[in-house]
Amino acid sequence: MRRFWILIPLLFLTLNLLPSERAGARPVHFSPSLSALELLTEVNDLRAAENLPPYKTNSILMTIAQSHADYIARTGVMTHFDAKGAAPYQRAISAGYSVAGDLSQGGVFFENIGSGTGLTASGIVGVWQDDNEDLQTMISEELKDVGAGVAVAGGVTYYVLDVGASSNISITSTSTPGTQPAVISISTPLEDGTVYHQVRANEALWSIALNYNTTVENLKFLNRLPSNDIYEGQKLLVRTPEVKTATPTTLPTATFGIPTSTATHPITPTVTATATPLPVAPTSRQNGQTAVGAIVLIALVAAGIGAWLGSKKGKLDSQ
Repeated sequence: MRRFWILIPLLFLTLNLLPSERAGARPVHFSPSLSALELLTEVNDLRAAENLPPYKTNSILMTIAQSHADYIARTGVMTHFDAKGAAPYQRAISAGYSVAGDLSQGGVFFENIGSGTGLTASGIVGVWQDDNEDLQTMISEELKDVGAGVAVAGGVTYYVLDVGASSNISITSTSTPGTQPAVISISTPLEDGTVYHQVRANEALWSIALNYNTTVENLKFLNRLPSNDIYEGQKLLVRTPEVKTATPTTLPTATFGIPTSTATHPITPTVTATATPLPVAPTSRQNGQTAVGAIVLIALVAAGIGAWLGSKKGKLDSQ
């Protein structure tokens, strides 16, 4: 009987060694698109109440608004600038939306942001109505296109509303108020594929990047620019030489003379059987625990049998 009580803690240890799967808790973060559509409906309802035409939903603005909503939800910082320091109109241009107006002043483009616990779409519109600048973003007669983004993190809902007006002229840029837009002339690539662009009056990095189908960040990296400032006459590296992979040339095999063939008896090849090793399952912590648990369980069974035989033999001896 005493040996039986010794087996109990060993049995408990065996059960703990058996593998078990536990689901780890992860922070919840998602972007409800339905709430974004609700936000657009609330804004256009407000415009209807002011006898204004509804904003037109723009896919590019929807994308950048959602991306920025995800960013501020992830960081918890209410800001109009993204991780790269880009302003709303710059994010729109980089995404392919041609912002109208004077870009040195941000163009005809505005952004509203807000957040709150349990904050609904109608609730955030009410909050924006109390701020004159946010209100003008929603009831402007100059703005035409709209995009919205909504993200939820840690029980807090984050809203982003991007509204702008586009221009059909995407190859012009003004650097200072009152200057005439300059037409950008695309440079011809060199023989190795390198492209340089000489900056002309009223050009900006964003317009050069747009016309060469690249990014402002790439231009700054290639030219080691600390800021977005450029000057007339500056020579910018736009594209680096194309790297060409050399194709290996196969050399012909030289044959000297015609060898005299001698009849020989064919040799039967000797086949040597080679044992193919069986695949071994990779070891893991879980497999190790299972093996240890099985060993301990076998030991328990053996100990139990030994204890039973010992008690059986003791009874026979006593008889």
